[in-house]
Amino acid sequence: MRRGAITCSEETSLHFVAQIMVVNRIRYCTIVNANHEVRGLISADNMLNAFGRDFNETTVKEILNPDTIVTVTLGTPIEDAVALMAQKGIEHLVVVSERAGSRAVIGIVCANDIVAKMARRQELEVLS
Repeated sequence: MRRGAITCSEETSLHFVAQIMVVNRIRYCTIVNANHEVRGLISADNMLNAFGRDFNETTVKEILNPDTIVTVTLGTPIEDAVALMAQKGIEHLVVVSERAGSRAVIGIVCANDIVAKMARRQELEVLS
């Protein structure tokens, strides 16, 4: 898992999200609300699907589908994370706080992270 996540709010313009993605060399940005709770992910694919809109005027909220966000918590067994990715056909999971009532973002785990650990033959037990 990569601790921390590059985030932006639902009110952020798609233009600014695109800049964040380019500067940070990422394919997704975690979207959070005012309480820093995860609302979704905007991916490069989402951005391409919004092509043709006014990127300065269109906000993340206008293209975000919060029903598609998939989260796990620290301590989730790697097998469960991998199975969830396969089941949902996704390559990223947002790791959130385990505190009651909170979905604050702690980090991101992506398929590449897991493959890198496999390549180094590191133990794959739980997200940490």
